Amino acid sequence: KIFDTFDEKCQIGENDSYISFLIRKDMIDEFVSFVNKQNISVRSEISPSIFETNPLLKSRRASLIEYAAFFGSIQIFNYLRMNNAEMTPSLWIYAIHGNNADMIHILEEYNIEPEDKTYMMCLKESIKCHHNNIARYIENNHLEESLEKKENDFKNNSVSFGFHYYNYEFIEDSC
Repeated sequence: KIFDTFDEKCQIGENDSYISFLIRKDMIDEFVSFVNKQNISVRSEISPSIFETNPLLKSRRASLIEYAAFFGSIQIFNYLRMNNAEMTPSLWIYAIHGNNADMIHILEEYNIEPEDKTYMMCLKESIKCHHNNIARYIENNHLEESLEKKENDFKNNSVSFGFHYYNYEFIEDSC
């Protein structure tokens, strides 16, 4: 039966599992019912799918909470968090993709620091995703480096990231 919908699933480019669908749509009631009926741990991972096209989701197996963060599914994210899903530094990158400021604030509230403690990778990822409000927030609240040091680092600054990812809002700052 997989071949009946193969082309359609390839065009959609997302994990075709039911639990992934529930998380992407932030269907909290159905999600809770499904994980309880199937006895799925909140610390489980999303099974890989040949239909997934996002490089971050293809590169490693995401936990349920990481997948919820990636899609900005705040209700499921909070359910998993309140039921002791592990809050890891990798959540920063997933939450940036989800473009949900509430998740960023939850990570701060729980003192979860990103893997790159300078927050430079978070800035880069937010500029890459064109999530400029999050990028500005990170610039204003988390970058430990002085402005002068950032400007002198040719590869690791917001203007360089803006050029690399065609995010022109960060290029105009240099003019």
